[in-house]
This record gives sequence, structure tokens and C-alpha cells, in this order.
Amino acid sequence: MVAYLGDVHVLSLEDGRALELGERTKGGTKNETRYGTIGTDPVVVKIQRAHGRLRDEEAALAFLTAAGVRVPRVVAAGTTPTGEPFLVITRESGTRTNTPEGWWRFGRDLACLLDVSTDTCPFPRITATEFTADHRERLDLVRPLLAPSLAAEIDEAIAVISGTDHLVVTHGDPGSGNYLDSGNDDEPGVLLDWETASVSPQGIDLGRAVFIGLMDLGRSGIPDQLTAALVRGYTARAAVAARLDSAHLRAWTTIAGLQFIHGRFTQPLVPERTPKVAARVLETYLANAR
Repeated sequence: MVAYLGDVHVLSLEDGRALELGERTKGGTKNETRYGTIGTDPVVVKIQRAHGRLRDEEAALAFLTAAGVRVPRVVAAGTTPTGEPFLVITRESGTRTNTPEGWWRFGRDLACLLDVSTDTCPFPRITATEFTADHRERLDLVRPLLAPSLAAEIDEAIAVISGTDHLVVTHGDPGSGNYLDSGNDDEPGVLLDWETASVSPQGIDLGRAVFIGLMDLGRSGIPDQLTAALVRGYTARAAVAARLDSAHLRAWTTIAGLQFIHGRFTQPLVPERTPKVAARVLETYLANAR
């Protein structure tokens, strides 16, 4: 049950422990996220809202923890009295970063997912054929919103990645808002928000992280420096660099731009973030990446 003590909610967990819900965290459109405590232990509580997929995240965190990836650990899960799924996870240390050094570590830590075996991974598996077919459908839906030249660039990008046959564990939505930087090159940071994790063609995580950086939602003022550092961190391994040359990085970043245009058209969760804004960022990127 949930009791109300002023501005703090108290949720009784199945094992009898009391979870006190505190202030809301910044960001988040798919779930309501709050800080909380169980006894003296600080936690983060996610309550599912529109488009949320907390059961997927719970399974992802359990798998990744077992695989040795630094992610929040699952503390508890359940359903509120009003029917919303909730997930309780450990509150991890670290900060959101807007420095090239931090974005280099972000790229390095994102690339660590390439070491995770896909053999027993419970994530949805998306082949290159399925991926490209899905993104052709997305492009067809938003094509009327785009300049013909931009639509042609996206068509070309889909063709480039259509032959990708190397599937890896992917986060699905890696950005600085989903990464806690340790501030130390010798200590890994923490990747957050795993609801859209999948086994998918290598490249989409890096392309999406680059595009999120270029949108500069954190208002760093230096998005080009941050994304360049991200790419250096991610491609530091020779095996990664061999699969992600400049042409493929351009293609994957373009695909990520399509995802944002499509997402903002079909799910306009934040009024000021429109498909046109994402399209302008993509056009600028493509003009500078020639």
C-alpha cells in the first residue's frame, strides 16, 4: 500500500521493507523517476508511465550485472496499488558530464558492451535485414516532412548499413543523460536506462550517442568537441575501428537522426523538441561531414 506523509510517499515492498519516495529527478518522459530510501540505503525508484518498459529494464540490469557491466543493481520490483509497474535500483555515484574528457570515458565505457556475449543474452534480437526494413518504414512515414536532399541522404545511409552482419549488445539510447561519469580514467562510469536494450547491428549505439551529442541537449556549447572525444573513446580498439570507418559512422549517425525525427513525430512528448529541430541538426551534420 501507499501512505502519504506530507510530500513523501511510503511504499510497502513485498518483503515488508518500507520504501520512502523523495523528490523527482530531472529528465525522463517514459517514467516518473524519484530518489528514495530503504532504511538508510539510497535508491532510485522508477514508476512506469506512457511508453515505459520497466520489466524489460529489470531483465536487462540483471543480465548485465551478471556479465560484469557496471550498471545499477535491481533492489526490488512490483506494481503500485493503482496498477503501475515500478522498479527500485541502486543509486549510483557519478555526474553528467559536458567535458571532452568525460565524453571520451563515455565512449570507452559504451564500447565495453562489445565484450558482452550475445549467446545467452535475453534482449530482443534484431538482424540487419529487420533493422533496415523497419527504418525504411520510418523514413516513408516522415518523408513528407523532409527536404528531398535529406531524404536521399537517409536512403543512402540505410543502404550502407543494410549489409551489416555483426550483432552486438546495444544500449539503444546512449546519451550523456544516461551516463554517470566517474571523473577518473581508471574507474568506469555507469550506463543508465536500459529499457530499449537489444542485440542489434554494431554501430547504432555510437551513431545515436553522436547524434544526441550534436543536439547539445545539455547546452554544453561545444558539441563537436564532445562527439569527437566520444568517437575517439569508442574506437580506441582496433577491432572496433575496423568495423566503423568514417562512411559507416556517417551512416549510423544519419540513421540515429532518422530515429529522432520519427520519434518526435510519432511521440511528441516534449513540445519544444520537434521533428524539424532534429532534421536541422542532421542536415548540419551531413553538410559538415562531407
